[in-house]
Amino acid sequence: MKKDRKELVRRDFLKSSAIAGTGIALGLSAFPNVVKSYNQDIVRIGVVGTGGRGNWLIKQTQSSPDIKIVACCDLIPERLETGMSLADEKAKSYSDYRKLIDDKSIDALIIATPLSVHYEVAMAALDAGKHVFCEKTMTHNIEQTVNLSHKVKNSNLVFQMGFQQRMSPLFHRIYEIISGGYIGDIQHIYASWNRNGDWRRAVKDPKLEKLINWRMYREYSGGLMAELCAHQIDVVNWMLDSKPVKVVGSGGINYWKDGRETYDNVNTIFDYPNGTKATYTSLTTNSYEAFSVKFYGTKATLEIHRRDGQRAVIYPEPIQGANDSVDGVSSATKKVLEAGEGIPVVAEFESEDDALPTSRSLADFAKCIIESKKPQADIVSGHNTAIAVHMGNQAMREQKTMEWGDKYDL
Repeated sequence: MKKDRKELVRRDFLKSSAIAGTGIALGLSAFPNVVKSYNQDIVRIGVVGTGGRGNWLIKQTQSSPDIKIVACCDLIPERLETGMSLADEKAKSYSDYRKLIDDKSIDALIIATPLSVHYEVAMAALDAGKHVFCEKTMTHNIEQTVNLSHKVKNSNLVFQMGFQQRMSPLFHRIYEIISGGYIGDIQHIYASWNRNGDWRRAVKDPKLEKLINWRMYREYSGGLMAELCAHQIDVVNWMLDSKPVKVVGSGGINYWKDGRETYDNVNTIFDYPNGTKATYTSLTTNSYEAFSVKFYGTKATLEIHRRDGQRAVIYPEPIQGANDSVDGVSSATKKVLEAGEGIPVVAEFESEDDALPTSRSLADFAKCIIESKKPQADIVSGHNTAIAVHMGNQAMREQKTMEWGDKYDL
């Protein structure tokens, strides 16, 4: 008897996702590159920016025997004190990042400052021969992105972006499924990262308002596009093995009338070379769906979400003309598909947050330095995502279509 086409599709998905082995062979440094020769087993790192994110990153290094946090730098004394409490007991403290960079015993920097400072700190670090781990988004504008990218490309130093999804077995499994054609041709992608709140942090001294709530001010921040959508843009670029060619968008300060300059809602649509359209939305007035990325393929939809921990589910498309006289197993499968239930994507682990992928990213950074290899979240991923972020912001502010220029290419 001819097999049910739905069942065949289902088996393809199961083979690629739910039961295809216990995980992927996710090597920490799969892509060799010529970088600075290194003959130590411990990488001595200075952290510039010991706010919430910087100190959280220090905590994630504590599981790596290859890393020692030997210096911390911040302008706010209590934040610097917290960073120092998490660093090596002999670590040095600085209020000026330039003095930290001058310390020749430091091999590398973690940059977790406000976005507007990434460029100057990264350029100074590279000039001093130090490796760099940079939080997203890489730079504050397109010109900085191009300059920094060429600087890295012409150096023999490791430059890694803080895109922890690149070290997640779940996202690598998703890449295998998408690149293997299991969900068909992807023509549409919808990504959301929604929250319900003003996105502000408490400020004891009004003089520190812009230093603490820098995300609200254009001088220091790229807003929701840079702080949230950047992660999803990098994921889409990776999954499509491409970069966007143009973008339109709309955003505004429509609810939180509190003096902020960056939008409290953003909506952008990016076109990719093959016609695929990716929509990115970030709200601050409704948290429904929170973090979600949906890849709409001709054979199935693949959704990544964080509603009950980080998960991915495949929803096969109903197939026209399927044989109604099917055997018991296929009949059960048909009922599942008609009910709209999905097939889970199973990877090596299912992390409830991004702690484990982040600790792996930092371990990869050290390993790349020690073994002279190229990181998976390299300068190209940082460059392409940063350009896309800035194009999106420009499209919304200027209310026109922004196109990827040839001068942006690496």
